[in-house]
Amino acid sequence: MGAGIFHVLEGPTNHEHRIDEDIDKVSLDKLRTNLSVNITKKEFDDLVSKLGEFYEDHHESASMYNWTYYASLYFQQVSSQQLCYGHMAPSTFGGRFFCIFYALFGIPLCVLVLKSIGERINELLENGFILISSKHHLRQDKSTKIKVMLSTAGLVLVLLLLGGLLYLSEGWSYFDGVYYCFIALSTIGFGDMVPRKGREPSSGIQTLELVIRALYIILGLALVSSLLSAAAEVFDKWNVCGQTKCLCCHRRTGADFSEELGSRSDGLYTVSRNLDNIVFPSVIPYNRRFASDEATPLTNDPRWLY
Repeated sequence: MGAGIFHVLEGPTNHEHRIDEDIDKVSLDKLRTNLSVNITKKEFDDLVSKLGEFYEDHHESASMYNWTYYASLYFQQVSSQQLCYGHMAPSTFGGRFFCIFYALFGIPLCVLVLKSIGERINELLENGFILISSKHHLRQDKSTKIKVMLSTAGLVLVLLLLGGLLYLSEGWSYFDGVYYCFIALSTIGFGDMVPRKGREPSSGIQTLELVIRALYIILGLALVSSLLSAAAEVFDKWNVCGQTKCLCCHRRTGADFSEELGSRSDGLYTVSRNLDNIVFPSVIPYNRRFASDEATPLTNDPRWLY
């Protein structure tokens, strides 16, 4: 629906841009025919070639504002995913006004969807590691979340390397394709490289190629969201003040604690442990002993507080 609204609002400006292109073309042709300086044929050919390159570059930049339905669909996709490259923008008051409200609702919705997909990917990976550990009778240790983070990082790296192959048809090198994928998935969007310059596909193969690229971007953004979510879970276990949290039980190690000793009629001591302003009640048996035969309750031994 957003693409249709952009097409209706910005479509009438296509005629104005075509008029500007025609004026520039006539001016360039007139300049070519009025050259009367004494230059050699080679110099003349070089000048004509440079003028032609200038015209082609200007023509491509002007044709980017051809607001067909496909171009409008492309614009609303990159806008909601924060991938705007700066090569295409609304120029009418209505288009700009609608773009503001579309972005206000589209961007948060897209972020929530990608975040949800990323969390589901992390859950699948974590459940997979737990299943493997239980099948091989391995202890499910605290490194499961670290494994999830490293796995998602590996998937993002593989996706970047495969993405370079999708853009070889643009005439780019493999490294340029990987570079473009990184810039796109990191939502930087310099605009120095734009596939097909935003032009509409002219064949069924090109249309299929664009669909695959769109799905690739969505999957890539979901994996990046998954990586950020996994990294946040891992690094959240460490306090910014240098204290660490156990990855399995979420308790801080090395934190200060205080305890209050009470008594009960059933022969048990009750201990309230105050850890980082959080009170954890627990019960310690009265008849528990140290390795020695001393009948001292374990109320002052910090080992029994964990």
